Amino acid sequence: MEEKNGGLFARLSPRRRADKKKRKEVEAYVGAQVALAREVDLSYGKIPQEKVPDMVMAGDMEKIRITMEHLDPDVFSQAVDTLLSAGVVYIAGIRSCAPLASFLAFYLRQILPDVRLISTNSANEIFEQLIRINSRDVLIGISFPRYSMRVLKAMEFANSRNARTISITDSENSPMNLYSSCNLLARSDMVSIVDSLVAPMSIINALIVSLCINRQKEVAAYLHEIETYSDAFGPYQGDEIDAVREEPVTELKDPDSQSRRNYKE
Repeated sequence: MEEKNGGLFARLSPRRRADKKKRKEVEAYVGAQVALAREVDLSYGKIPQEKVPDMVMAGDMEKIRITMEHLDPDVFSQAVDTLLSAGVVYIAGIRSCAPLASFLAFYLRQILPDVRLISTNSANEIFEQLIRINSRDVLIGISFPRYSMRVLKAMEFANSRNARTISITDSENSPMNLYSSCNLLARSDMVSIVDSLVAPMSIINALIVSLCINRQKEVAAYLHEIETYSDAFGPYQGDEIDAVREEPVTELKDPDSQSRRNYKE
């Protein structure tokens, strides 16, 4: 009735139908991936052990080749520009994608001023860490089959706060792309219980190198500062204060100097 009268329902109906269709496509894609994984589980048990390294490495090389062929240079450049103009960069990735997120965060901290790795132990913790995200910030969501609902919810929340979002995932049909404005796609097939993540890691390496090229002076200054303070304040062995002393020991000493003296004696 409302649709015929041209009411609010009529205006929203096409969008709802499009969202419903997109969700069905995603569900079908995920179902196909799970079915494929089950088939691979059965077939891999018949492969001789000595053939496994060659087969796995050849498969990894093929995934990188396919990723290179399908990588859109414009989308990649958009991701780089988005990160260079970001206020705060948040990174979310769990389970097998957690090492990718941690690796990316480690190097981005050397390039960009404010990078935060999201702890994903629970959904509530994710929202607590993202509560101040705004339109100047960027969230990078990393997820591959089997996709993470927590990462998807984080991207949905960031999208609702008008933050820019970048997904690193495996396909245009990935649910991560529902709330992402920039999709970096890397081939990752499920093989037995192990996911191949060499192609996603290669995409991340390319992203880091591109950002370094654009921020060479900042990176050089950061590394110089780290080296300066490292010489002054560490590394220091035996990070303990002598409880017997009335005043804490603040003078820094070379931990190897005593051992050198003992050696000479």
